[in-house]
Amino acid sequence: MSAQSPWPAHRASPWDTHLAAPAQPERGEQGLSMAQAQRLQRYHDRLLCALAARDREALRQAKQGILKAAYWPGAADAASPAWRRAMRTLSWQMAALLLPRGRH
Repeated sequence: MSAQSPWPAHRASPWDTHLAAPAQPERGEQGLSMAQAQRLQRYHDRLLCALAARDREALRQAKQGILKAAYWPGAADAASPAWRRAMRTLSWQMAALLLPRGRH
């Protein structure tokens, strides 16, 4: 028996299916190389360090670096599909990271 949506006219669209599905590599696609995994970890660590230090400018710079690596036209040409997917996932996860405005 399938679960029904709380919306009476709601049917699963391709977008709903895409959002609900876990990110899986395409068939025949290679994963991240060790260098790419380490670079991804450095981006992630920069975000966490900026949050821990409550440094708004460092957080902004870390976010901009991730956005550039994920979406800059020149970066997409040289990157593997696994790298682009990992960076785009990280960019969506970091979108919610904000520091509260406060007086210093």
